Amino acid sequence: MSKGHWRNFKASLNHKGKVYTLQGRIHLKRGIFPGEVEVISINDIPTNQVLPGMAEIPYTTTLSHPFILPTKTVAATFTRKMDGTAILFSAVSLPDGEVAVFPRTRGMVVIQNTKWRPLRTLVEQALGDELHKRITKVCQQQNATLVFELWGANNQHTVQYDTGLNLCLHTMIKGRNALQPWRLVKQVAKANNIPTVEELVRIAPSQLSEDTLLQVSQKLVNQQEKENNPQMGLYRHEGVVLNVETQSRGLQWKFKPPSMEEYHRLARGKILPITVFHSLWKLVDQGEEISLSVLVEAMAKEYGREAVAEEQNAIAHHYGFWLSKYYNLTAPDLEEVTVQP
Repeated sequence: MSKGHWRNFKASLNHKGKVYTLQGRIHLKRGIFPGEVEVISINDIPTNQVLPGMAEIPYTTTLSHPFILPTKTVAATFTRKMDGTAILFSAVSLPDGEVAVFPRTRGMVVIQNTKWRPLRTLVEQALGDELHKRITKVCQQQNATLVFELWGANNQHTVQYDTGLNLCLHTMIKGRNALQPWRLVKQVAKANNIPTVEELVRIAPSQLSEDTLLQVSQKLVNQQEKENNPQMGLYRHEGVVLNVETQSRGLQWKFKPPSMEEYHRLARGKILPITVFHSLWKLVDQGEEISLSVLVEAMAKEYGREAVAEEQNAIAHHYGFWLSKYYNLTAPDLEEVTVQP
């Protein structure tokens, strides 16, 4: 393990029948660059390639990402936020002159199946050969990273979907972290027959204001909330994403219905069942081995040790319920973890 929030990695990448060994480090901290990869060598040959991460989309209440429209804003669009796994496609130059475009997550440099989720198999099922070729073409031509959401009933998270498996584009990144305007994402996707997340509302330029966008967002998540039933543990919608555009870049903020918001942190300071499930699915997507101690440590980093210490019995209970509900397992270590505030 390297210092700070970086983890060293060594991964095998298959490309056109050859196996390449990638070594470097991956950035794991929430914030600007989670999932950013530094490739230091390929087959022991030094290289210096950076594959961008996908930022956690902030709430408008996030102090580090205040909701302020740029003076040169030209458009704003709300898209549906899907509850799944972020899948990033980037191009890497190989020592023999080949360029490989491959999928990864914020936690796995090369996607693998684990006992918690057959992620590699799911991505291959959603892709197919033709879509993979089209994505490869765009990544190479645009010199960009394409970010998709892998969602559906076969990639279970918190929201319950009726369709089996979908892979939908929602973000395009150029350079290290330059998000491209939504209109360009749509244009590229349409030209190359790549599915995108659903567009809900596009705001006319004459109506662009922070107040208007907040009002529209509230209306959209209120409509979604009517179809969520937290008392029954039934969630149909995760929220919406606001895509703000200038001539050259994109900015994103998210809004969630109250039942799906990280409400404990934003308003009530309480860890809820959905909080625990949300943390567990993130660990699964990162390819981590799941245990109560791993869960507690991850939640302590995100929500603070004091909050986790106060709710450790509830966390253990919801962890056991999650294991039972989704994997038909019991939790052998429910009594083994004590959190010091």
